[in-house]
Amino acid sequence: MPRTGSKPFRQVIWDDLGGNNGKKPSLVDVFYSTRKKGTQLPNAETTQKYEELRETMAKDPSLSQVEVVQQVFKSKSRDRVVGFGGGIKLKDVRGPQPSRVELQTKLNAANKHNEVLANRVEEVQAENNEMKERVSLVESRMKMFQDALVSQLNVTIPTSQAGSEMQE
Repeated sequence: MPRTGSKPFRQVIWDDLGGNNGKKPSLVDVFYSTRKKGTQLPNAETTQKYEELRETMAKDPSLSQVEVVQQVFKSKSRDRVVGFGGGIKLKDVRGPQPSRVELQTKLNAANKHNEVLANRVEEVQAENNEMKERVSLVESRMKMFQDALVSQLNVTIPTSQAGSEMQE
């Protein structure tokens, strides 16, 4: 249970956690500040949840505070968010949810983008194969030219020297 008494969570955030200075406290700070008794958490269950919150946020910092709360508390209530006080609703924290039409539009755009990228990958692979064929053709012609030159001049070229001459 929160231990802020009649003081709202928003007031705790404003006064105690630096909200008045523009600082946005983390969920862990809000949880600790609203449940502490003196300087300690009152019982083992609260301490366990506090540690779970800390571990979850440390393990995956990309999660939003709402997602962390949903993982740790597994709230079945859709009308309020655990850890943010009674007046805060999920839509207040997460923002408005996109409609099915908006989601479908985004999905279609992503699919089209994926198709374009897949086609581009195929084009690049075809170009790569063409370039490999051209390089092998040039190498074979160079080998023929080298063999003809060696046979005309009656000179033996060591393979390591021939490779270095080709690179220069």
